[in-house]
Amino acid sequence: MEIDYIALFVSDVGRSLIFYRDALGFRFEKPAKPDSAEGYSGNLKIGLYDRSWLPKLFGDRGKQIISGNPFLLSMTVDDLDLVYQELCDRQTRHNVDIIAPPQVMPWGQRILFLRDPDGNLLEIVQVVN
Repeated sequence: MEIDYIALFVSDVGRSLIFYRDALGFRFEKPAKPDSAEGYSGNLKIGLYDRSWLPKLFGDRGKQIISGNPFLLSMTVDDLDLVYQELCDRQTRHNVDIIAPPQVMPWGQRILFLRDPDGNLLEIVQVVN
């Protein structure tokens, strides 16, 4: 079993599309709809859905208030310094909220933390060879 799809429920599909496409470089080949967009990060398919989809998908359970951000989306890159500089250059135009510059974590990985426009936590990890 492997994960092949991630769905993010967001407050503004257009804003999130711009962030994930223009700031992070995800591929969105099909035109977005007002309430959804689907694209790719590498081979992993990602969907951006308006939060109004929750009750459609999950019935009454989808009406629960969304609170907190209980997940972390992790991406890997070869050159974290280059990606950090690119994100800094895009910071204002694409709502890039960098939490901390690249740092070496106690377990040895070098990581950059940021948030998407809905406050979801993202990390970018430098590949260690």
